[in-house]
Amino acid sequence: MMTKIKILLLAATVCATQASASVRVYGEASSTGPNITVQVFADITAPAIVSHTFKLYYPASQLQVLSATRNSAVWYMHNGAAAVPYAAPDTGTPGEVLFIGARMDGRNPLAGVLGTRVLLGTVEFARNTPATPSFDMTIGRSGQFASFVAVDGAILEATPGDVIMQSVKPNPADEDLDGLTDEWEKKFFGSTRAVFYSDDTDHDGANSRAEEAMGSDPTDSNSNLRLFITERRGRVLLEWTSAEDRSYTIEGAKALPDFGKLKEGIPATPPRNTFEFDRGDLPDTFFFRVSVEPLRAR
Repeated sequence: MMTKIKILLLAATVCATQASASVRVYGEASSTGPNITVQVFADITAPAIVSHTFKLYYPASQLQVLSATRNSAVWYMHNGAAAVPYAAPDTGTPGEVLFIGARMDGRNPLAGVLGTRVLLGTVEFARNTPATPSFDMTIGRSGQFASFVAVDGAILEATPGDVIMQSVKPNPADEDLDGLTDEWEKKFFGSTRAVFYSDDTDHDGANSRAEEAMGSDPTDSNSNLRLFITERRGRVLLEWTSAEDRSYTIEGAKALPDFGKLKEGIPATPPRNTFEFDRGDLPDTFFFRVSVEPLRAR
């Protein structure tokens, strides 16, 4: 008898653990340095939904909205003959962005939306300060209108736990959202708080973000990307300082600033890369430049 009781209790515990929300909404933030992007996603399990609303809160003293867009490839209205426009994200109130999304298609009215990492919308911000911003989210018009509505007409937020609003998390490689990877900042400065993307610590004309992209030492003014051009014996030799895990592109122009790609995808051969051209293949006056791309995803 005792064994049966234990089994029944265990079964009840397992069922409770497996229960999950119908819709789980979460955000991800990343930074280029001057700008910050927040993307909001949803994991949607049965039933499929035809609408959603949410508000994204941001610190208005630190950020200003550049653009707010919904994922119109997924969230759209169509009357069966043509697309029907509806309200764009509302950015009129400083500190918040209201998204209203719908998927109502007269050609397939019961389709709805299901899936994981379904993009709901994106906001691009310009930063006003070096401070690390924080974000929050709520259901857009809770208690006023139906927000998360299933294809059968059920209002999901009316049932506790059916809609879970989670936080906006920063890129784990750049948790202070300054456009520099935390690993790089700690390597050269010992802390993620000691440097900002726009700082030029060694005064060589390249800011911290450019130094990281080049793979150069931001504390050494002689280590950044430099191009040397030598002409001899009918050949034009290009040489430049290179760093590991980088790819280079050579561009050329007959007249400034009309550069075009001559050779791309050149792998790094640290500490220096070289590339030659036949002088006869080039016009009398020609300009070169080299650009760099990190191979590892940020």
